[in-house]
Amino acid sequence: MNKNRVYHRSVAVLGAAVWVLGSAPSVFASDNSSTVLPAEGNVVCNDYAANDVILSMDTRSPDASGQLTGPENPADADASGESASYTITDGTTLSFSDSTTPIDYVVIKSGRDVSVAMYPSGGVTDDGNLTVTVDGMDETISAFSLCYGLGNEAPPPPPPLTTKSCDLDSVLDATGIECPADGSRALVCNFELDDPFFGTADGSDTCCVCNNAALPECDPGVPAGEPNACPDSVGSKVGVEVPTLIELNNDPYYCFTVRGSRVCYPY
Repeated sequence: MNKNRVYHRSVAVLGAAVWVLGSAPSVFASDNSSTVLPAEGNVVCNDYAANDVILSMDTRSPDASGQLTGPENPADADASGESASYTITDGTTLSFSDSTTPIDYVVIKSGRDVSVAMYPSGGVTDDGNLTVTVDGMDETISAFSLCYGLGNEAPPPPPPLTTKSCDLDSVLDATGIECPADGSRALVCNFELDDPFFGTADGSDTCCVCNNAALPECDPGVPAGEPNACPDSVGSKVGVEVPTLIELNNDPYYCFTVRGSRVCYPY
């Protein structure tokens, strides 16, 4: 098999699978799928995509937890085969995780009832709360398959946001800026009072930082010292300070809250 071959095929529904809603209404659940299709019949992946493309990890007698293995995905960079861990809670709720390859869809079977959880382009490596629910009751999962190998490409992530350095561009939205000559750092921001969202929502530059490299976006929910955390493990400022807030309102007025004291000014 040519490991350099990359497939770009969309999911194709073949005549071998007949999707029928029975007389009893069915509800299907999933955490990460973009859509879940009710079906009847087999639990094999190639009932729902072209045989020469789709691959699968599957079990016809699942345990409460375990690991599935499957053939190597030719779109992967490695050649070590594929695997994924799974858990079935109360016999009725499937979750899978740590898949070594993106899963394009999952087929879950309970007797004659089948649900097919379809994932967005690019697939997922984990999902939970996968059920087959009929008349409000979660049915016992008798078999399931993790289907992969379509090779659909996920859209690239958006570029990380930055607060640019004023040293690299001394003009902020056509407003002249002079950075401190003593080399001290300063955050300089410009808000357009007459523009929607004060000029912050149209992609234009709002702030820059003087005497400092560009500031990358961070996640305030990440603990200090971990990747993408806002506070570093070692900070340059000493002591604890309450947040300093700047409010912009359409009323119109703006406010500063510093050391717990809030002062507002109309404009």
